[in-house]
Amino acid sequence: MMPVLFHLPGGIPIYSYGVALGLSCVLGAHLAVYLATRSGIEEKRAWWFAITVIVVGIVGGRVHDVAVNARSVGEFMAKITEVQHAGRTAYGAFLSASIAAVFASRAYRVPFWRFADAVAPTMALGLGLTRVGCFLWGCDYGVHTEAWGVRFPAGSPPWQDQIEAGLLTTAAPTSLPVFPIQLVESAAGFAIGVGLLWLWFRRPRREGTVFLWFFASYGLVRALLEVWRADEGRGELAGMSTSMAIGLFTAGPALLLLLAPPLARLRGDSGEVLPAPTDEEDEKAPKKKKRA
Repeated sequence: MMPVLFHLPGGIPIYSYGVALGLSCVLGAHLAVYLATRSGIEEKRAWWFAITVIVVGIVGGRVHDVAVNARSVGEFMAKITEVQHAGRTAYGAFLSASIAAVFASRAYRVPFWRFADAVAPTMALGLGLTRVGCFLWGCDYGVHTEAWGVRFPAGSPPWQDQIEAGLLTTAAPTSLPVFPIQLVESAAGFAIGVGLLWLWFRRPRREGTVFLWFFASYGLVRALLEVWRADEGRGELAGMSTSMAIGLFTAGPALLLLLAPPLARLRGDSGEVLPAPTDEEDEKAPKKKKRA
């Protein structure tokens, strides 16, 4: 566990989760724009689209996390503006970003399904990276187990939750061993991301296929892995944890849109993958004249 990677001059801490989240946004944006341009989307529009979706996704993930854990409107308003140690949920980010993408596609005149296909692999790969940050922080931990357990130090989320549950005293130097489900979720995110990249380059016939497979595969995997989660504050919906319920509720419609021929035909042809621009092509591109 390494919640703080290092300190800046003046003692300002740089948190591992924040670094992982930042890297996933930066690397994901570059990959999404690269894939989008190879789908025929203008690079400038793709960048504006990506930045808009990322910002809304980060805010949406924060709002969803506070909404799930807040016990009153006052507590929600007090915590929503917190920056340090601010938690975020993956599904809050994904769903809010997807909704924002619908409106952004109209504002920037970018084909929604085409850009969504370019973004889908980056969301999965970003999930794999941010879950490493979760492990270093200690949040989103798994059930108590002796065989495959990891002990987190005093002050960590599992240590605090186990004290509140009466399983430990404040004198305990570490938590009870818990399953490192964060690393399993990280591996699942990377695996889904690689699979979606392969599918994107295989060029499925219909636009939106890669995007829908993201929600279908991640929804089912997330619902399964929620069984081994034990962290507090995950919320409850329809008798399940919030993420399990959302995973199943999103995977169902995604599979329906993928597998029902009448619905699949509503999405346009995905077209071919365009060749990546070369350095020679960039040099031949018209340059803007400098003003005197």
